[in-house]
Amino acid sequence: MKRVIQLKEFSYILRINKSKIVDHWLDDEEVKNILGTHQMNLSDEQKKVFYELFECVIGIMQWELTIAECPVRVKFLQILSKVSVTTAELFTLFISLKNSVSYYFYKEGMLSFGLSSDIEKTFLKLTNELYLAYEQINDNKINFKDEHSNLLNEYKKAVDLSNIVSKTNPKGIITYVNDRFCEVSGYTRAELIGKPHSIVRHPTMPSSAFKELWDTIKEKKAWNGLITNMKKDGRKYVVDSTVVPILDIDGDIVEYIAIRHDVTEFEQTKEQLSTLNKAMKHKVDELYTMTQTLEEQASIDVLTGTFNRMKFEEFFDLEFQKAKMQRNKLSIILLDIDKFKSINDTYGHDVGDEILKDIAKIISKNVRSTDTLSRWGGEEFAILLPGTTFESAKIVANNLKNAIAEHTFNSVKGSITASFGVAVCSDEDNQEKLFKRVDKALYKAKNSGRNLVVGEDEL
Repeated sequence: MKRVIQLKEFSYILRINKSKIVDHWLDDEEVKNILGTHQMNLSDEQKKVFYELFECVIGIMQWELTIAECPVRVKFLQILSKVSVTTAELFTLFISLKNSVSYYFYKEGMLSFGLSSDIEKTFLKLTNELYLAYEQINDNKINFKDEHSNLLNEYKKAVDLSNIVSKTNPKGIITYVNDRFCEVSGYTRAELIGKPHSIVRHPTMPSSAFKELWDTIKEKKAWNGLITNMKKDGRKYVVDSTVVPILDIDGDIVEYIAIRHDVTEFEQTKEQLSTLNKAMKHKVDELYTMTQTLEEQASIDVLTGTFNRMKFEEFFDLEFQKAKMQRNKLSIILLDIDKFKSINDTYGHDVGDEILKDIAKIISKNVRSTDTLSRWGGEEFAILLPGTTFESAKIVANNLKNAIAEHTFNSVKGSITASFGVAVCSDEDNQEKLFKRVDKALYKAKNSGRNLVVGEDEL
């Protein structure tokens, strides 16, 4: 099941798994292609720079520093500049690093939507700032106009290495696509060159998404996001896209380069995980409801709807401990329906069951919500009265005795009565002593003529 994590835990996990993530990054095919093209066999010292740069990335994600404050930033860019890595390849490197971060956390099932969005925003901002810094470093080597005149050759090199790449003019008309673009979309170069990018737009993509894209790149800023495209045969595919405006020496946009990565399988996995999470949540809710129902069933006397003896003992233990700690009174009433066996023998057990249910209702109406009524067993009921003195408990018992005796039970002739025992917890009591006294009081009431309330003071 996917586990939602917060920023502090996210940064901690990034640090302890730094080696795994950077190793995965450097082992990515696109990264290896870039390094191979420029014959870069990273030395241990250079690899250390890559690891230190990722440490800066972690700090940026924690809002502890900016890329401008990262001391290893210049070293990293100088390594790339020395072998003439293009800006397009620089973007590819950082998209690959972002994907390595996301891959690790999605593989472990530990990424929230909010953090996923933060990763996208952080890497977009980070890449944009590094792009500007890289341009400054390259300015020290070559004139910008000379570089611009060689851009086509440099882009061709990036195109051969990158995943899905295209270029458009300032109006959005496609001027170049690489082989991978044709392979994924199903179109030939001839079918794509000269066409607007809407040729691969999927109808489910809202216009607002493209408005945001164009508003961003027209402001000469890079844009990053997920786009759902449509193949020539009508099937959809999802790409993680970064669109970068390319400026001339006067700062005017001359073209856009878009680097995309096919994340269709990745997005499908996310959808499957989301569906699985919903199904599992539903199942957990079902199990929780079932558990609650089973717990209730285990606590309730099925016939009368009162608590059963096991639950009474649980409440008795709790209320007894509270009374001792808080030095409060705790009284207990034990009652037994008089001549109940005779009722069962005369009228049958069905009638006896109805009488038990009726008496349970009478008692419930005449005790407080803070009192605990339980069926102790057979025709006996026990009532716990927290914060109640012995005298008050006797009054409650007498009220109950009268309510039962005065009630008309339609299924039997004459009245039905009950006998009551009453006791209160003392400082020297334990639960066993208290219950024995109330049981003796009830026994005396039964043997003294029934339909009586006998307190422990009469023993």
